[in-house]
Amino acid sequence: MTQSLRGFVDDFAARRRTVTVYADAPPDDLETRFRDWNVDVRFDRLPPGAGPGFVTVREGERFLGSVTLETVATLFEPPAGLLDPEPAATGALEPLLELLDDTLFRSFERRHLLAATREIEDRAWRVGEGELHVGFQRPAALSAQRTVYERLAESDLDVHVYTDVEWDEPSIPNVTAHAESDGELGQYWFVAFSPAGSDARSQACALIAWEREPGAYDGFWTYDPDRVAALVTHLRTAYGDD
Repeated sequence: MTQSLRGFVDDFAARRRTVTVYADAPPDDLETRFRDWNVDVRFDRLPPGAGPGFVTVREGERFLGSVTLETVATLFEPPAGLLDPEPAATGALEPLLELLDDTLFRSFERRHLLAATREIEDRAWRVGEGELHVGFQRPAALSAQRTVYERLAESDLDVHVYTDVEWDEPSIPNVTAHAESDGELGQYWFVAFSPAGSDARSQACALIAWEREPGAYDGFWTYDPDRVAALVTHLRTAYGDD
């Protein structure tokens, strides 16, 4: 039986992680911003003049890594990506997203999902080969990103886009469009990059989020190549490529 997109979210068992903020003063709204994540947030004061603040991530007693406070702020104020007119911040979120790999989120706002999506698109662009599958939910969202996907299609990527109804604009050359009325495609925002070749498996990444009410999402992202491959297989099987 083909797994549904809802199944990928429902079957996921999130691992709770601890985010510790080190700074000379607690950021006003950091804990509030992380309240919709499956993480514990802690604060550890640095002495005045100790330098820029940073954030560590742990899973139980296991130290996973650290990033600057500035990087964390980027998640909530999305930067321009590589495919945008001003690409200076490309890759800024990648270290944080990898530390929070497989962390469940809830009520993520659209701009946060857009920031994570840009990181995955940028990674696909940098690698330049493999499959990129993107669920836009509605045709208007795809129309808004047409220029980005025209450029992605100039690479050797096999690009697939998904919407809840047929897109009535001229097709994008070298991009395969899929649509399904009254199905799951209108309920899920997803982006999955499966690179070509076994040597590139470490570059695999995906995000999937269920819009449980307008503008409010449950979901996760992952850098697990097997989980990414399973999602891509479902999309190909369910929408006619296999």
